[in-house]
Amino acid sequence: MDANRVLEALDAGEFEGVSHTYQPYRGYGNQTHQVAMSVSGGTIVVSKITSGKFFDGKENTRYSETDTESLTGMDAVNFIAQRPYYFAQVRPDLF
Repeated sequence: MDANRVLEALDAGEFEGVSHTYQPYRGYGNQTHQVAMSVSGGTIVVSKITSGKFFDGKENTRYSETDTESLTGMDAVNFIAQRPYYFAQVRPDLF
């Protein structure tokens, strides 16, 4: 994978509209983690969703927390390098 060519394609908007919600995985205790990503322009928006439950003395209480991060430049290219499948469907010549 040529990082410079991938960055050029990302900045040119060739990955516009690529999005995916990855399969959740178990964390410590009763927590579940899930990663979702979407591409808008030259930016990859990554949402990390943590959900779970805890006992508050009377009943189980559920919670969900979302942490959103915007990746541009080489940070976005590093994300693509870790998870290239959906990007390779759009531009297979880069991978």
